[in-house]
Amino acid sequence: MDQRERRAARREAQRKSRCRQGLWVAAAVLAIAVLLDLGSLIVKDRSYSENENRMLAGFPKLNGSEFVSGKWFSGLESYQADQFVGRDFWISLKLGIDRFFGQKESGGVYLGKDRYLMQVQSTPNEAAIDRNLEAINAFAARHPDLECDMTVVPNAVCILSDKLPRNAPVRDQREELSALSSRLKGVRFLDVTDALAEHAEEPIYYRTDHHWTSLGASYAFRALAPKLGLGTLTEYEVYPVSDSFQGTLSSKSGSHRAEDTVEIYVPKTDVLYKVSYSDSAEASSSLYVRSALDQKDHYTVFFGGNHPRVDVVTTAESDKNLLIFKDSYANCFVQFLTPYYGKIILVDPRYYYDSVDTLIKQEGINRVLWLYNLDTFQTDTALADVLEAES
Repeated sequence: MDQRERRAARREAQRKSRCRQGLWVAAAVLAIAVLLDLGSLIVKDRSYSENENRMLAGFPKLNGSEFVSGKWFSGLESYQADQFVGRDFWISLKLGIDRFFGQKESGGVYLGKDRYLMQVQSTPNEAAIDRNLEAINAFAARHPDLECDMTVVPNAVCILSDKLPRNAPVRDQREELSALSSRLKGVRFLDVTDALAEHAEEPIYYRTDHHWTSLGASYAFRALAPKLGLGTLTEYEVYPVSDSFQGTLSSKSGSHRAEDTVEIYVPKTDVLYKVSYSDSAEASSSLYVRSALDQKDHYTVFFGGNHPRVDVVTTAESDKNLLIFKDSYANCFVQFLTPYYGKIILVDPRYYYDSVDTLIKQEGINRVLWLYNLDTFQTDTALADVLEAES
């Protein structure tokens, strides 16, 4: 056998060796997949994922029309993906591999510096923005006797831009806020961007959640208070109520490397208040729902989450009655307002269907505040409907 034939024989032997190795790997992967599928059948199905903070798909009920259309098979596929044994482990493993290879995003979340998780900006719904601004302006024109203010809070990607992964594609939220402000008529725009930016080195946004912290809201409040005519401000006692919060961004990304502290601010006054909810017969003497700390989302300690309408009636010696159109950013902001208003009513347009004109008359409202974070405002499709005039 000459040298050429020996080289050919070696190549053939190497090829066969690689084929055998490939077959062994494929067999091992297939065996693992089969075992995991069998495990999924044996292990009891879960209805909820704590890590992902969402309900998991159950086994789809067999339906003739859905079987024919193929919809039943889609449900089966979702069920298999959600109930796959060791799902949380595999999600964490995938994230670790992605990080190793330099992946900077997971599940619509930027994997930022210093263990910060930051929400990828949603694409603005331009039609909804136009409609909402027209509705706000029409509302203000319809109620010239009301003091109308609007605050749209920039998100962490704006204020904490130094925490973003390098070259992360983000829009200029300062520019977008300025554009919103320029289109308001009869409504004063109160910008808190600079007030937040001055404290960017402090924990003013959660590392694991898309909300601002109570500390961030406190800086915004102190910047707004003079413009709202609140006079001399009281002091607040600060109480940490959780040091193990892992929020929505942790759930979406699968990253659980950080934990946040949730704080409440209690004013040092003798002002009392009663809180009532439109979707519950119960009333409370506290803005805080302690039982929320036993659940996944500790941010819901503020009012227990979102409700169509929340009424806060205080003993403050004030004739100021405030109506807030809001998203969840407002939930931790209200704790700073109770010493200064006789009544504070929160309306979440995503869930509210009654007439706001009637509400204003019945409750003696004389001040209105729109309080949103920018990402939510730019995608909101409910506000304009709520602001429509009573027919």
